[in-house]
Amino acid sequence: MLKGRLKFIIAISAIFISVGYLIFTGVSESGVYYLKIVELKEGVPSTYKQKVRVSGTVVEGSIISEVSGKLKFAITDGSDFINVKYSGIVPDIFRDGVEAVVEGSYNPDNSFDADLLLAKCPTKYESTDSIQRAEKTY
Repeated sequence: MLKGRLKFIIAISAIFISVGYLIFTGVSESGVYYLKIVELKEGVPSTYKQKVRVSGTVVEGSIISEVSGKLKFAITDGSDFINVKYSGIVPDIFRDGVEAVVEGSYNPDNSFDADLLLAKCPTKYESTDSIQRAEKTY
């Protein structure tokens, strides 16, 4: 009776340890923080080849679509910039002047290899008076 109970406790403990390990590794791998470009460059060289997320505004006139499907552009935080290389699905609202978030790795040549590209929606809020005036005209 005692041996059966001990085996049961060991099995349950092993399951809990395994699940805890999977949760810990999953959270630590997906826990990527947003950095400004200045913060990214301040962390050099330890930020090279590490997975990071960087936020910035797309520089006017910097978007280049290559025949191979790669997209090249630059983002800035107002004080510095990085060149981004990305291949994948491009958000519909992605264009010059939009705030973009890229996830990937930073290289010593000031280029950023992005695995993920997100564009923040430039939502503008209107007062209820302007909405009511617009409804009256229709």
